[in-house]
Amino acid sequence: MKFSLLALLALVCAVMATDDIDWSKVRPMSRMPQFYRRLPKDILKQYLSEVRNMPSSVRSNARIVNGYIAQPGQFPYQVAILSNFAGGTGLCGGSVLTANYVLTAAHCVDIATGGLVIYGAQDRTNANEPSQVRIAYEQSGIRLHPNWNPSLIRYDIATVRVVSPVTFTDRIQPVTLPRLSDVGNDFAGLIGTVSGFGRFSDSIQEASAVLRYVNNPIQTNLACSVRFPGVVQPENICLSGDSGRGACQGDSGGPLTIVRDGTTVQLGVVSFGLALGCELNWPSVFARTTSFLTWIEQNSDVVLLP
Repeated sequence: MKFSLLALLALVCAVMATDDIDWSKVRPMSRMPQFYRRLPKDILKQYLSEVRNMPSSVRSNARIVNGYIAQPGQFPYQVAILSNFAGGTGLCGGSVLTANYVLTAAHCVDIATGGLVIYGAQDRTNANEPSQVRIAYEQSGIRLHPNWNPSLIRYDIATVRVVSPVTFTDRIQPVTLPRLSDVGNDFAGLIGTVSGFGRFSDSIQEASAVLRYVNNPIQTNLACSVRFPGVVQPENICLSGDSGRGACQGDSGGPLTIVRDGTTVQLGVVSFGLALGCELNWPSVFARTTSFLTWIEQNSDVVLLP
């Protein structure tokens, strides 16, 4: 009985004792030192070359990226993930797979010692939101794809098991994954939606406190490879960066979705492109979920659709 009581108290603490986050010390994952150290040098070289060639008036433009503030409950599958590292706390996005698991990018959690998943948030910094639930995760709950390669940013996908199951509400719901029959569909030309708590302007260093989203066409991998030659693989899917719209820092690990027959379907997990300027019309690159459906099923308790 004593052991059971102690275990219960520990669980309650893991779920509830999360109001003391010092948000001033939380950085978007793509601003953590290890992120830039692992980016392919060719990508950094191309980006820096473009920035140097831009007019100074464009470089200093403080306009807000052409996105929108989400309505409460608009993206009930969206989560914010705080991951603890030796160098501080990183902010990523993610999506609800099941009551026990969330889906995110491998680079968000690969060297994390644990962290926190925030569900149902409109304002991630407001622990008093009635819809918001915060549940811890431990290092032992992280499942990285075995082929994850940080130096090439390949197979950038992970599942994370939280210490206790979340209760679904109208503001907390699982996302739908593509069907197994969708494997091989490139989805190019469809309008994709990216949601998250990332920065909403290149001139602003902090991530957004409130949930935001953008809509843009999904690109072919061939078109995306023009910006990322030799880096974009069949296991990636890209969203156009037209008009400066796209995933921005802090959105790592978050979902790329489409709406099909009234159902929101997650096609991607934000991987890279976002750290290289949110307003430079660069595409955002995602891990393509159709390439990892079997792996996701084997590393969570999600049930796939045929």
